[in-house]
Amino acid sequence: MSPPPPQKPKKRGKALTAVIITILAAAVIVGVVYAGMRISKDTAEKQRISDKVSPYDGLYCPGVYVDGIHLGGMTPEQAMNSVQSQISQRNSNWKVQLTFEGAVAAEINAEMLNMSVDQNHLIEVMNDAWTRGHTGTQADRYEQMEALEQTPYSVYTSRPTGNTGAIDSLLASLKSAIDIQAQDAYLIAFDPSYAYPFLFSREVVGRTLDIEPVIRQLYQMVSTMTSGTLELVPQTVQPQVTQAELEKHYALRASATTPIDKHSTEDRNNNIRRCFELISGTVLENGKTFSFNGVVGERSLNNGFYPAIEYINDEHVVGVGGGACQASTTLYQAAVCAGMQITSRRPHSDSVSYAEYGTDATVYWMRGGKQIDMCFKNTSGANIYIVAQVMTDPANKAREMCKVSIYGEELGNTVYRLEVDTVEILPSLLEPVYVKDKANASKAKDGCIVNSYRATYIDGTLTDRTLLFTDTYNPKPEKIYDPLLAGE
Repeated sequence: MSPPPPQKPKKRGKALTAVIITILAAAVIVGVVYAGMRISKDTAEKQRISDKVSPYDGLYCPGVYVDGIHLGGMTPEQAMNSVQSQISQRNSNWKVQLTFEGAVAAEINAEMLNMSVDQNHLIEVMNDAWTRGHTGTQADRYEQMEALEQTPYSVYTSRPTGNTGAIDSLLASLKSAIDIQAQDAYLIAFDPSYAYPFLFSREVVGRTLDIEPVIRQLYQMVSTMTSGTLELVPQTVQPQVTQAELEKHYALRASATTPIDKHSTEDRNNNIRRCFELISGTVLENGKTFSFNGVVGERSLNNGFYPAIEYINDEHVVGVGGGACQASTTLYQAAVCAGMQITSRRPHSDSVSYAEYGTDATVYWMRGGKQIDMCFKNTSGANIYIVAQVMTDPANKAREMCKVSIYGEELGNTVYRLEVDTVEILPSLLEPVYVKDKANASKAKDGCIVNSYRATYIDGTLTDRTLLFTDTYNPKPEKIYDPLLAGE
């Protein structure tokens, strides 16, 4: 067999070239298509931007507000007319009422302030509003308009010119009418004729209007032409001294009463009244000493006293001023309970009908060349005030009684009491005594020794008991009336 004929070699180079050409052709086609698509997309984007922006080339953009007016879609002329029209109407309607305690105190309006609008400022505002959405390329404007949709632009033209000094003058006048100066309470008078003897001028709570914040707020309302109402609210100014605080310096520290015996004559009662007339109304300064004789003076007819029975040397005798000892006793008891320092006091030589042993205080203008006085010193730290009177006994309308009240710094929860203990009884072992006056006849009487104390109670608990005096009341013999001595 003859061998097969030799095969021709394949043309590989041409085939590769064809493939490359095909690929390049495809790439070109793809590029052309992509470029076409790109051009088409860009064109669409530009068109979209133009569609949004171009309609407002000669108009204000949406989202632009001047004085609350939406200028979007308006020409500059329309916008200016709208804003100016509103300004004119706003000036006519603008007012601010100033009220005080709910009532209108004053009203401020544009005419009062001679207000007008600054035209240069108005033009600046309108021009600035126009730039919103009109600055830069269409793409820039598009972004600005998009931003306006999210956050509108709002501005006010109100920067009115006018006489704001009128506001200052008005507020100064209102302040003068509203302001009240705080006043401390003070004592007007001490008048013992009243049940509570002190007359006070009450404190006055002041007020003051701070006009600076009001003026600033008014300026703001003027600048924005905002109508409304402003309530004027003054600040309270408290006085330094109130009547309640002042009354603590004029509190009742103590009072004492003694009953007037039903057998007491009118002259004797008038002598007590005369003593109290001279004593009542006394203002005793701190550190000063009160003297009964020094204040009441001589018990004489010229001094307004009457003849009445008084007890002298164990005898009842008629003398001018009888009854003064009951006045001094009542005052003594009040002074002890008011915390006064007793500097001079003597007991009677016998018991008296109006006070128990150890609680009495005798006085005499002049006996044996010496006075018998009742004195006390004011150690309270402030003035004390004494009220003394003869009054109807509330427990027995048919009887009168003596009452002395001492006022001054309040004692708070502290109470002073005059207390007496009998130390010893002194039996009467004396021989009878004959007297010529039936009024002095009496049975024998035991004597006694008593201690008197100032007891201090705080919140009702005894905290101190200070010895004041030890008094000896001697026993008395029987006194027998003898007609022969009387000359019968």
